[in-house]
Amino acid sequence: MVRPKSTHNPLRDITTHKRWSIAEEALLEKLCIEGNLKEEVYLAAYLAYWLCTFVLPSKDVNSIRTSTFKMASMMASGRRVSLAISISVSIYEDLNTIATSSRPARTSPSFPVHFVYAWLASYFKTHYSIWQGLRGPKMTRLFSEGGAKYYDPQEARKWIHKAEFVSWACNMIVKNKPFRFIDNSDAEEFDHDYFIAIRSSYLTLRQGDKFIIEPYSPHRFGRQIGYFQDVLGTLKYDTRAASLEEGLRYWRLCVLSKSLSKAWLPGLPTNTKKFCSEAYKAWWAKVHGTFLDDNMACLINSNPTKITIKHKKNEDEQVDGGETTLHMYLFLLLWSSLILKP
Repeated sequence: MVRPKSTHNPLRDITTHKRWSIAEEALLEKLCIEGNLKEEVYLAAYLAYWLCTFVLPSKDVNSIRTSTFKMASMMASGRRVSLAISISVSIYEDLNTIATSSRPARTSPSFPVHFVYAWLASYFKTHYSIWQGLRGPKMTRLFSEGGAKYYDPQEARKWIHKAEFVSWACNMIVKNKPFRFIDNSDAEEFDHDYFIAIRSSYLTLRQGDKFIIEPYSPHRFGRQIGYFQDVLGTLKYDTRAASLEEGLRYWRLCVLSKSLSKAWLPGLPTNTKKFCSEAYKAWWAKVHGTFLDDNMACLINSNPTKITIKHKKNEDEQVDGGETTLHMYLFLLLWSSLILKP
């Protein structure tokens, strides 16, 4: 089996597989795998397990889904595969399930939470970073042995909620000055990938004979990509599921290239946190007020407090959303604070 030199700081070097065991030889012979394909088949099997366990887990956490075999085979043969969109949908869907449930604590999400940890580490500096000579996945720079910083409960909540030390532009493209991007055949691959990440679209994740759809609206976190934040809009069509045909259409629109679209990509701002309008500040105060500040003690308290959340049914009527834990509710609000708070 192929192994990286280090699990803490991988250098992309993969050692050659040693002699096959008798059991491995017997299995490969039973499957009629030719000798020159043994390494690739073995790697594809490992990647299928990796995809089902760490990248796109399902409710049945112990299953290896046959739907991943083609992607695993493509990756084993050296073909580049985009996983970011599918991973994002998996995370968004389960967070939405928690947020919209009348009893969030009773939900059973199965999204890849280590990507959320990496997000926190990037924006909030919750981990020590390891220097790497080669450019690679950010997660490998953050999750070394003993890399997590220590915070007591109150420090952790304040660190996130106050957002005083947030690295707002940690994922922003770095240029010396603002530049005009044109989505054509001359665009650099990295610039084009960044352009896809900052434009509105519908993200897709295929599950069996259907697609799960998640709206993607970068205008909700404009400051993180160097733009001025104004009052948020509302989606006219909130699509969450689609047939195979419609889902494929959404996918093609999401990754569309050479569209001749034009965009001004800003340079690195000096004080990103203040990049918001007075109207946006007023909107935030009206929607959230001082709820998080007033309930900080409840969030830290080890005994969950029961609250009742009201969900709007229409403009004039509300229905009881049921009991939930204040811990879970505040977590969801804290999650949104970096994206929204002025």
